[in-house]
Amino acid sequence: MSKTLGFHEEKGVSRQVLVLGIDGATFSLIEPMAKSGKLPNLARLMREGAHGVLESTLPPVTLPAWVSMLTGKNPGKLGIFDLLKRDGYGVEPNGYSYGRQTPIWKILNRYGIRTGVMNLPGTYPPEEVEGFMVSGMLTPSKLSHYSYPDNLSEDLDLTVHEYEIDVPQWQYHDKDILVKDLYKLSEKRARAAEYLIKHIPCDFYAIVFISCDRLQHVMWDQKDVVERYWEEMDRMLGKILRLFDEDTTVFIVSDHGFGPLERTFYVNEWLRRKGLLRIKREINDRALVKVGRLLERLYRFLGERELIKPITGLLTKLMGFDWLQRYTYAYLSNERLEGRVNWRRTKAFSCVHTPHFGQIYLNMRGRMREGCVTDDERRGLQNAIIKELTNLPRYETGERPFVEAYRAEDIYNGPHVSDAPDIVFLIDEGRCEIDAKVGEGRLFAEGAPMTGWKGTHTRDGIFIAKGPGIRPGYLVDKASITDIAPTILRIFGIPHQNEMDGRILDEIFCEDAELLDKEVIELSEKEGMEPRELSEEEKALIEDRLRKLGYIS
Repeated sequence: MSKTLGFHEEKGVSRQVLVLGIDGATFSLIEPMAKSGKLPNLARLMREGAHGVLESTLPPVTLPAWVSMLTGKNPGKLGIFDLLKRDGYGVEPNGYSYGRQTPIWKILNRYGIRTGVMNLPGTYPPEEVEGFMVSGMLTPSKLSHYSYPDNLSEDLDLTVHEYEIDVPQWQYHDKDILVKDLYKLSEKRARAAEYLIKHIPCDFYAIVFISCDRLQHVMWDQKDVVERYWEEMDRMLGKILRLFDEDTTVFIVSDHGFGPLERTFYVNEWLRRKGLLRIKREINDRALVKVGRLLERLYRFLGERELIKPITGLLTKLMGFDWLQRYTYAYLSNERLEGRVNWRRTKAFSCVHTPHFGQIYLNMRGRMREGCVTDDERRGLQNAIIKELTNLPRYETGERPFVEAYRAEDIYNGPHVSDAPDIVFLIDEGRCEIDAKVGEGRLFAEGAPMTGWKGTHTRDGIFIAKGPGIRPGYLVDKASITDIAPTILRIFGIPHQNEMDGRILDEIFCEDAELLDKEVIELSEKEGMEPRELSEEEKALIEDRLRKLGYIS
């Protein structure tokens, strides 16, 4: 490797860390491909460094997973449990996800260490840092100020001929075109990363590639397509790695793993059958289901004729946002949920969060607008629902669903636990998605009828670390996503931060590893960027982006 342009040095020991995040990376793909010689760069990192499964957050969703990784905190301290947050009986997008927190770049900057962050979900709007920041997923649009310094976005546009934040996979019905555009997005991301590394020297870089997740959702059942993409991903990683010398510590991490999507569970229909959720007018439910399915057929009809993308593109250009999508999916939206449920007689419900996991809120008196569940009833109702969930009826195949269900207070800790769903659950380790659609009329469906996805998130992410003092060939056991931040701080000689839930992965270091030790600098939780409320226009644009990606159902 050639020598990098910037590094931190103390007592003759250089310290530089490169974090390459690959959204949705999983060892179920990487390990066999690495052994067969198809991923030479990842194979070398695994052979010469430490690696193992990185357990994601519960739920294993983009947010809170990346935020927990870069802060070392569990969702109960962050107040982030999904891409969307509950707003009354509905949902709205999360804004800047690191406000009033101390993410790793804020800590490093306090110690005089320059940081560069690129494409990390939840970093919009980008904050002022010693180095640079280019925001990622949940950035409303290219028209938003998505970089610090501000003019950096112009440099990226010139460097890669129009920098792109994401691919709106919702608009694609031709999978060949989707795959082509995902390759283009990844190539632009890699070229932009190379430009930033060469022109803005930093001691710490965090660069996230998100296209793997997008591809695997749609093409998980086509092994050859997915493997070819990973070969290209490995090639791009190799080009970035060659910009650094052997004194750099490299981390390869993912926010969650990936696996097949086999079926869908309609949780609000189940709650309705249990008498816990009440609908206002049954006749309207049946009519609404027919209208909804008609709209789905219209969407597919337009898509098959390759009309969705030009139509929505034209409407976006003319009107500023994709109102067609809003009407197409209105019957699944939080407004539709709010208008169709008899809240005064409803004890439990599921919000329109992302469908990778299950969540149930209790309609608590004093917390919800029309709450009817008292504090005395809460624990008993939680336990009763969990017991019923673990005894769901068998599938048509005769198999029994494997359900993991938890009370919020049993898996989270911190000041925001009261904002979490009262019950969080997974079915078949994530292979069964959970849909909050109201009025579906069935409990289970094969595959994912709404999105057509073939793959979905699992909790088994990846962790690879290679660099000075890292034990070669070491297999890491039971690493948590919250362990990444404190372990990186240890490499820079920075003491463990008391507010972090994660531990330092001491076992990955050789006994004679030369590690620095710095004095403790007290960090105030309030000295960072105050969370800014998103404007209604920004919320609308983010919701449209999430619908395009299939994350709002």
